[in-house]
Amino acid sequence: MAKPGPPTHRGGRVQLVVTLLCALLIMSGCAGSQQRAGTPGGATVTGSSSAGATGGAAGTTGTFSTTDIAWLQLLIAMDEQTRSILELAPRHGGESALKAWAAGVARDNRSHLTALRELLAATGVPDDNPHEGHDMPGMVNAEELKALGNATGSQFDGLLRSAVREHLTHVEQLSIELRKNGSDPKVRKLAATVKDSAAAHRQRMPI
Repeated sequence: MAKPGPPTHRGGRVQLVVTLLCALLIMSGCAGSQQRAGTPGGATVTGSSSAGATGGAAGTTGTFSTTDIAWLQLLIAMDEQTRSILELAPRHGGESALKAWAAGVARDNRSHLTALRELLAATGVPDDNPHEGHDMPGMVNAEELKALGNATGSQFDGLLRSAVREHLTHVEQLSIELRKNGSDPKVRKLAATVKDSAAAHRQRMPI
């Protein structure tokens, strides 16, 4: 999938993310994962969730819509890619304030990945990353990762700011849409946490 050019205004960026989330529901990767989980063509998946970062009680049963599953799978893919560049900051970064900020984003990133994977496991859908190789808004592509890996100091700092700002913006908007359209209360609760975290980190990014 080709990565669209950046829209010229915030409204365009929001609409792009909304469209992306809707498109996820019919992407072959997501549909294929649901079929492998034994739910071909089904609108919901029911499973038992374990106690975890989302605060759900062990053994409770929740209903996960295709929107819930699409959000979980996409956020896992996005966070995994962003983790790769955040881990470069201590060695490649120049500004101490940006390094400290990146460390905070990385901590939340790890926590969110754990919670996302716990909920995806509860749906019965395998964690096989149907978005591997995709190049979508908010994802760090191979070219960007290579550039960040080769950069140091102020050049790295500029690339990191750009990549993580885009990631946080799209994570926030995807999570807002999940809150509106998702079904499972545990997924919606996690989306609220992720949204608030992304907004806070984006606002606190050192300039």
